[in-house]
Parts: sequence; structure tokens; C-alpha cells
Amino acid sequence: MTDMIWLFLISLLLINLSIFVFVLIKKIVMNRMNVKKKEIRKDYEDKFVLFLTSEDNQVPLKPNTFLEKKVFQELILDYNAYISEAKQSLIINQADQEATVAKVELYLNSKNIWKKKTGTYLAGEYRLDSMSRVLLQQLETTDHDLLFVTSKSLIKIADHYYLKEILKEVSDGKRMGKNQVLSLLELVEGNIEESLDDCMRSNDLFLQVIAMEELGKRHYQASILWIRKMISEPQKELRIAAIKAANRIGNIGDDLYLKGILSLKEDTEWEVRAFLAKFLKKVNSDLSVSILKDFMSDSNWQVRHNAAESLIVLGIKGKGALTDLLDAADPFARDAASAVLQREGLD
Repeated sequence: MTDMIWLFLISLLLINLSIFVFVLIKKIVMNRMNVKKKEIRKDYEDKFVLFLTSEDNQVPLKPNTFLEKKVFQELILDYNAYISEAKQSLIINQADQEATVAKVELYLNSKNIWKKKTGTYLAGEYRLDSMSRVLLQQLETTDHDLLFVTSKSLIKIADHYYLKEILKEVSDGKRMGKNQVLSLLELVEGNIEESLDDCMRSNDLFLQVIAMEELGKRHYQASILWIRKMISEPQKELRIAAIKAANRIGNIGDDLYLKGILSLKEDTEWEVRAFLAKFLKKVNSDLSVSILKDFMSDSNWQVRHNAAESLIVLGIKGKGALTDLLDAADPFARDAASAVLQREGLD
């Protein structure tokens, strides 16, 4: 019995000793690798940063060994935010592409939300089409920031190809703000008129507002038809979006179209009148000046401010109207006219 106990104790001691030796050797090897990595990084980093900040299109680094490739990959991840789009492809081609994809995939599949966001971001930056399926599934995430990064990466990878899926996920306006969606649409280079038209035909107010503004921004032909329709809608958000779109397009010389927009001068919502005042700077006519003069006595300061800014750019007629308003009975109109004329050195 005693021999059995001693045998057990000796075996346990040998196991512990083996584990200790293994851990010690591993630590020594890792320390040596870290020292070597620091030496490589010290040599690589200056050249890498110089390449990023210069106009040279020749990558000065050619990693060959395992550690050199690892350091190069770490530099790509660390300096990714400072790598221009033109140089990204050059750097990725120089790197071990399989290692790059594996690293991004590891981050993308991590349970750590920050690593997942990093992997999602890099998948888009490196245009990794192989990650599209995972990113599409990830659109269902409940994390709003991750949803934005995922949508952005899908657009960078495939432009407008997955736009309908993205818009479907953000349709209620609760998972992504309007300005965020508009910033995503700015990244799309292809023709998205069909997708925007679908949004306008939906009953989703959030998407309709976004689509209306984007239609005007891109000067799509359908924007004129939708502006005519939206200026009579009961939701003020749609009327505002229509005027914003009209402001992007400018005065197209269509009297009927212009008459419809100008009908909003009596709108009960001050935001609508304020955006109409901005639009009128692009309509140099007696009627436009007359409406802007009336707006100078509006109850809302933003409407008065926008009216004054529009009048000042309408040439002699606009400046003359502002000068006349210096003697107006309404103190708000006098102050607004005086402020803009003084700024222009015309008072």
C-alpha cells in the first residue's frame, strides 16, 4: 500500500515537473519571439509610416519569415485608420492575404463585441467579398453601432448590391438615425434610383424622408415628380424633405413646379418655412423677393435668419429689399436686415 502511495506521489511530481518545464520553455520561447518581434517592428514601423505619408507607391517592406509577416499584419491593423484607399490594395497585396483574411475572420467571429466591430470594419476596408454572407446575417444584430459598421462594410464590399437588405433592417428608424443612413448612401457609387423609388412608394415615413432627400441630392429624374407629390403631404417631415430636395436641384425653370413649392409660404410649420426661405435664394424673381420680405417678419428667428441670408445673395433686388426693411415697423425685420447688411459692409 505504501509503495502505491509513493508511486502516485512520484507520478504526480513528475507530471507537475513536466508542466513546469513546458511552461518555462514556452515562456522562454515567447520572450525570445517578443524580443525578436520588437526588433523587427522597430525596423519596420518607420518605413511603414514613411510609406503611408509619402507619395511613393512602392511598398518598402517584403516580409518573408513568420514573425515578419506577423509584425507586418499588426502594423496594418494598428495603422488601418491612416491608410488611404489608394495604398490599401498595395499593402494588402504585399501582405500574406490568407493571414489577413484569417485575422479578420477571427475578429469577425469573436464573441467580444469590440473585436467583432473591428473585424467588421476591416472586412469592408479590405473589400473582403468572402465575408459578405456573415455580414448579411449580422444585419440582424441588436447592437446599433455594429449595425452601422456592418452596413458600411457591405456597401464598401458590394456598393448598392445589398442596399435593399440594409434599408429593410433600418426601416423603422429605431436602429439607425436618419443622418447615419444618409452617410451610408453617400458611400454608394452606383445608381440607386430604383431602391429610392421603392422607399418612396412604401408606407415607411422614415425611409420616405431619407429617399426624398437622396433623390434630390443625386438629381434623379424621379425627384421632380416626388417633390410635387410630397409638398402636399400632411406629415411635415415629408414637406421638409421635399424642399431640401428642391434646394439641391435648384430652379429648373418649370413654373408649375415652382408654384407648388411657393405655395408652402403659408405653411403652419416653421421648419417648412425656414427651408423654403433657403430654397428661394435660387429663385431670383420679384415674387421670391416679396416672399422673403414677408419672412423677415416671421415669428420664428430661423425663418427670419434664412430669409435675410437668401436676400443678400439675390443681387440688387435682394439688397434693396434689406435696405427697405431697415425702416420697417417690425423690430425683428429691422434687426435681421441690419445684421446681415452690417456683416456685408452695406449698412
